[in-house]
Amino acid sequence: MKKIYLILSLMLSFLSSHAQGIQLKKGDDFPNAPVQNLLNAPVKSVTLHQPGDNKIYILNFWGTWCSPCLPEMDNLAKLQDANPNSIRIIGISDEVPSRLQSYLKKKPSKLWLASDPTFFLYKVFAFSYVGQSAIIDRGKIVALVGTDSINQVMINKLVRHQTVNSSAEINQPKVNNNADIFAVDSTLSESFTVRSYMIGQPGMAKKYLQHNAYKDRRITFINGCMTYMFKEAYGIKSEKQVVYEVKEKEVCDFDNKQTLYCLDLLVKPAEKDSLLVILQKRLNQVLPIQARIEYRDMPVYALINKQFTLPESTKNASGYGFSGQGYEGEAVTLSDFADNYLSNEMDLPVIDETGLNKKYDIKTVVELRNRDGIIKSIQNIGLDLVKKEKKMKVLILYK
Repeated sequence: MKKIYLILSLMLSFLSSHAQGIQLKKGDDFPNAPVQNLLNAPVKSVTLHQPGDNKIYILNFWGTWCSPCLPEMDNLAKLQDANPNSIRIIGISDEVPSRLQSYLKKKPSKLWLASDPTFFLYKVFAFSYVGQSAIIDRGKIVALVGTDSINQVMINKLVRHQTVNSSAEINQPKVNNNADIFAVDSTLSESFTVRSYMIGQPGMAKKYLQHNAYKDRRITFINGCMTYMFKEAYGIKSEKQVVYEVKEKEVCDFDNKQTLYCLDLLVKPAEKDSLLVILQKRLNQVLPIQARIEYRDMPVYALINKQFTLPESTKNASGYGFSGQGYEGEAVTLSDFADNYLSNEMDLPVIDETGLNKKYDIKTVVELRNRDGIIKSIQNIGLDLVKKEKKMKVLILYK
């Protein structure tokens, strides 16, 4: 293992010395250094352009924590089987080898998998998110594409050395501006700003919950999707609780920047308990899409207590975070766990029916980010999900 990481370090050193400050893009030569730490290949490393090697290499950046990546990997495996002599697909993940080996035991793959905990190449290509691929033909980068666009038609074009259009989303250079981009300061009692998509600003949403001048009074969205803004305003946790009476892409399409907005709302101190109500009103006034709430019977999961034994938290402050690899929260309720995490991860809304209302320190580990993997992770802490019908709040988006 030490030898593997030494080789990886040498590779990173080589690439850094040759590509420091440079973003790899279509038309560039791929660095003459091997892709290392292959886990299920007949070799431990591979150089993507060697004399006599006419294969086209597809580097897919993915993770077992990325649920959309899993069916994409299945599709890539079929393409690898169908084109064994012309392409070689390598899945590169930021996960440690042991986690990928665990994945391979559950789901053997003919794709070569590589572990790169630094995600160095991913960063050098400046991809905005995983589920995107770099295609290298005879040592040259010929396309950067969304992995879901790779199909047999594209493979046929690549084999004939025809042009393939790049479709990947690349990070824009960040605007170096430490000042508040909405020009809000502590002297203001209230303000409201809405703007169109802002180039060079990373997408984000922020509630001001800490002890400062804006505590519980301010909410900010930068390059945000209208669906998410309305969900936040109306307290909708699951995408299954959203009904579109217009085409969904008119409301939320990250490939169409005209559907993305920047918005900032600061309310008077006396109105802080009405922040979300005021946000609802403002969104309906300024956005091209309207929203209303209805209640409908729909399938849900109920979170139930099977053998939950975690002690009550002794922490003073609450906080949580989650990714495709699991959830970690301090001093959180099971209701918050169901609302903020499980309803986001599962295919249906999740409601808390454990009957437990104390605060706990909760940590789950998801081996594979799919329905079964998430359910197994909560069963490991004495909880479970059961399916039922319940009348739920539903967000209707319309014009």
